[in-house]
Amino acid sequence: MESKEGRLQPDITVSVLREVEAAEEIRSVIHVICHWMTVPLFLVFWFADLAYYPDLKWPFLGIRLLVIPLCLIFRRLIDRAKNYRHAQMIAVGLGVGTASCINMIITLIPEPTTAYYAGLNLVALGSLSFIPFNRRGFAALFLGIFLPYYLIVLSKARGTEDLKVIFVHSFFILGSAVVCYLIRHFNEELRMREINSRMALKSEIANRDLIIHEKTTEAVRLNALSTQFSPQVVRAIRDGRVDLEKGVHRAQICAIFVDIVGSTERVIRLDQQKTDLVLARFMDTVVSTFLKYDLTIDKFQGDGILAFANDPIHHADYIQRTCYAAMEVRELLKQDREFYLLNWKKEMQIRIGISAGFANVGFYGNKKFFRCYTAIGAPLPLASRLTNLAEPDQILIDCDIAAVLEREKFGLHRLGERVIKGFEGDQNVVYELLAPPPDKMNPFAGSLTCPHHPEAVLYLDTNDKGHYVMKCRHCDFSLDEYSMEILGEIPQMKVKVS
Repeated sequence: MESKEGRLQPDITVSVLREVEAAEEIRSVIHVICHWMTVPLFLVFWFADLAYYPDLKWPFLGIRLLVIPLCLIFRRLIDRAKNYRHAQMIAVGLGVGTASCINMIITLIPEPTTAYYAGLNLVALGSLSFIPFNRRGFAALFLGIFLPYYLIVLSKARGTEDLKVIFVHSFFILGSAVVCYLIRHFNEELRMREINSRMALKSEIANRDLIIHEKTTEAVRLNALSTQFSPQVVRAIRDGRVDLEKGVHRAQICAIFVDIVGSTERVIRLDQQKTDLVLARFMDTVVSTFLKYDLTIDKFQGDGILAFANDPIHHADYIQRTCYAAMEVRELLKQDREFYLLNWKKEMQIRIGISAGFANVGFYGNKKFFRCYTAIGAPLPLASRLTNLAEPDQILIDCDIAAVLEREKFGLHRLGERVIKGFEGDQNVVYELLAPPPDKMNPFAGSLTCPHHPEAVLYLDTNDKGHYVMKCRHCDFSLDEYSMEILGEIPQMKVKVS
């Protein structure tokens, strides 16, 4: 039943549209008939009356002149027609009224075998072929034109010869009806095809606009997500390998919080332009590094940045990734020492806290206004509390992370138990992360970065042709889809240009 209704629905729509257009056609045709056909033809045929029945010329002229008020009345009526059914009734009335004038003339003619029946054929051809009647309207007008004629001529017939002539006339009348019906049929077929073509074109345009809107929305959405996720994650989302709309879920993550030491005092002392310049540089360094290691940017808390690893893309080494990212951020800020001494008026020092555990991860917020892919759970506030305990340029981690890093020979220092606000009931053994394993290369050094700005991670965008590319935020360097596929086949390979 559903499929049947689905097939019928387009037909219903087409038929309704055809009725609306048919009502307008009837209105236009009646205007033309009243102005340019009925009145002129009726008056011109009066000269035929002079030749055939000169004795009845004045009564015939009086009858013919009746079409003038008749056309005026029906022209006014058709202008007030509200729908197709109403317009068709008016058209039938005009046709029957016009034919009645001819039937009145036939009534005054003494013999029944008059050739004036041809005038009825003209009325039939002019109305039944040009006006888009439905079958019921077609039959009603045909009977309204010819039924009075047959009643008149059959009542006057006096013998077999009269009936033979009427019978011959009937063939011409029937021929006129068939011609009118065929014209109507093919005209309706043509109109319906035209409407179907227009609707198909309209549907195609609507579908095209919808596709354009969806693609544009997708591109804008992916570009926005590139500020929160790494390029690899954004590509996975775009390719459908990661579904962000599956709802909030439970996940094991590693949270990291980075905060600037003494930022309040610096902001008060420095002018706004210097402050904005320094904070923009700091955040770009931290965010680019985090994205490079597939960390998800959670939120900005003042001048602090909170992120987490292992969602939406899962990595078995997500803890190591987070720790390498923390150490790289610290090293990059040291390499940028001259910039900060010039603009920050002192060295840029940070505190970092890292914690692992379970959290609820997904999109929170109202879809209409604002939604953020974030995590809610103990690791995030614990990472923030560890940051508060840290000394300048110190990275503090919890005991679970320390257990993982100890097996891989990371440089750690046990600081012992600490009382952490909000976690007073737990045994909080804190460690300091000192250095990566000795004599071991960073396994994540092959992330997609700009060859001109190694500290800048590439983000997903579109080029002038609408194709997806990876772009640098600092220069015009871009990496096309083909190059990314090649790089995906060669892990740990740095992006280079000749």
